[in-house]
Amino acid sequence: MTWRDGLILAFLGLMSNKLRAILTMLGVIIGVAAVIVLVAIGQGASSLVTSRIETLGTNVLFVSPASGTPFPMSETTLIHHVLPFSDVVVPEMTAGAKISTLSPSTQVSGPIDGTTAGYLELGSVSIAAGHFLTSLEVSQDQPVAVLGANQATSLFNGENPIGSSIMILGQQFRVVGVLNPVGEGPGASQDNTIFIPITVSESLLGTNQLSQVIVKAQNPDQANLAANYLTNLYSNQFGSTSAVSVASEDQVLQTLQATRATFTDLLAGTAGVALIVGGIGIMNIMLVSVTERTREIGIRQALGATREDILLQFLLESMAMSLVGGLMGILLGLGVMRVIPVILKTPAIFSPAALMLGFVFSTAVGLIFGLYPAIKASALDPIHALRYDG
Repeated sequence: MTWRDGLILAFLGLMSNKLRAILTMLGVIIGVAAVIVLVAIGQGASSLVTSRIETLGTNVLFVSPASGTPFPMSETTLIHHVLPFSDVVVPEMTAGAKISTLSPSTQVSGPIDGTTAGYLELGSVSIAAGHFLTSLEVSQDQPVAVLGANQATSLFNGENPIGSSIMILGQQFRVVGVLNPVGEGPGASQDNTIFIPITVSESLLGTNQLSQVIVKAQNPDQANLAANYLTNLYSNQFGSTSAVSVASEDQVLQTLQATRATFTDLLAGTAGVALIVGGIGIMNIMLVSVTERTREIGIRQALGATREDILLQFLLESMAMSLVGGLMGILLGLGVMRVIPVILKTPAIFSPAALMLGFVFSTAVGLIFGLYPAIKASALDPIHALRYDG
């Protein structure tokens, strides 16, 4: 029997019992689809990280206190004083809050970020309408607010919110600006944030403790020097290296990349398990097939089929099942990839390497797990096979 004859018989066998074949191939289908989808998500997340590095640059530092560490507004002046080469030093005081419009009343929840006019100079946000917080508004404690793109849509349903009023923790604020959407990325999305003057947030939240200070140095080399200097400064001040965390944008994003890579590897391992389970399913059904077709095997041997012919026939049937499962898994994976940006709000980037990996893996599964049933079928004694009436 030729390979061509064996493949034709294998596909005819699949067509004769479609439901059993599909159920058998389910593990392979899910495994291959999972490989394609997970690699696409991982590459999409990596592109987000890269775009954020390009937006902020590697000369940005985040100075964050540990829980219980005093970190008042005066730290902003201190950092600006000890780092004369810093372009921007921006304090942040963040908290979650209920936000609502006046009439008609619409209520949402989201992060409130008390900050200064310098936040816009970091380059991570841009204005779509109105203006960002000004130095005058901050110094005069004016109750004004700048809305992230999602919050503007949620609160005002697409209408122009400039000049309208919103309530934050019982205090009325006038909307002076709306940000362009930045999309989902590492950390909390700025699209869901509402920015207010930090001087107002002190009285609103009842604290002068900062959540963090963002420092933008003139170049990456100065950022590294600043990180080391501030780490030593706060270690000496508080007697602990963990009292205040100093991390560059590059370090933060490298950590996020490592975390995402670990998570992707974990899910890829799960996809591999699904393929192995699918292979076990194929082996199981092929063993059942050997038992069901014992008399057929005996007749073929009586008509001149060699053990190699029987081995090839059952091996090709197993491989055909895994190949069809692999192709269906590829189609399913490509379909899910199109839905991911809509559901998860994150890009999914197609990887030809992942497609080839899934296809090759599915073929290998059929070969490896189909080998034992094929050997068992080829080893049947012709006389016993012809007498078998099970």
